Amino acid sequence: MNNVPMFVVKIYFIFFRIHQKLYNIFIPLFKEKSDYKVFCVGMWKTGTTSLCNALNILGYRTARLLRAGKEPKGGWIKYIKKSNFDAITDDPMIFVYKELDKIYPNSKFILTIRNKDSYIKSYYNYFKGTKLEKKTEEKDQILKEYDNHNNEVRKYFKDRPEKLLEINIIGGEGWDKLCPFLEKEKPDITFPHKNKGRYKKKK
Repeated sequence: MNNVPMFVVKIYFIFFRIHQKLYNIFIPLFKEKSDYKVFCVGMWKTGTTSLCNALNILGYRTARLLRAGKEPKGGWIKYIKKSNFDAITDDPMIFVYKELDKIYPNSKFILTIRNKDSYIKSYYNYFKGTKLEKKTEEKDQILKEYDNHNNEVRKYFKDRPEKLLEINIIGGEGWDKLCPFLEKEKPDITFPHKNKGRYKKKK
C-alpha cells in the first residue's frame, strides 16, 4: 500500500467491493455450504490473506476484508448473517467475534500471530504513505494493542480450547496445524503465502 496514490487505493476498494458482492451472489453455484462458520480473529499483517486462500482451497466459501472494511448501514452482524460466506478473515472479525460466537455456536475461530519484530516491520511497511501511517515513536502502543487483542482472544476461549486455533503462518505453520483443527484432509499442494513483505536491512 505504501507509495500508492490515494485515488488509486480508492478505485481499488470500489472494484474490490463490487467483486466481493458479485462473488457472494454466485458462490453458492459452485461451492457447497459448510456445516459451520470459520472466523479469523488475527490482527492485520499476521497472515490473514494467506489463511483466506488456504480456507478457499479447503472448500470454504471465503471472504476477506468485508466490503473493504466499510460497515454497512445495518451493521456487520446483520450483513454477515445475510451473506453466503462460510469463512471470513480481516475486518471486521476482530471487533465482532464474541457476538459471532454466540450467534454461531458451532463456529471455529483462528488467531493468526507472528513474531512481534516481524509484525511491526510489516505494519510500518504496509501503512507507509497512507493516512494510517504511524510514527516510529508509536511502536510501543502498536505492539501493546497487538498483545492486548491476542490476550483478550485467548482469555475469551480459555475454557473452550477446541474452538480456537492459534497459528503462526508467517513463521512456517500451515496445513499440518490447520487441517486437524478443521477436520479436513491435508491438500497435496503448498500452503499459500500471500502479501509476503520485503524489508530493507537497516544500516
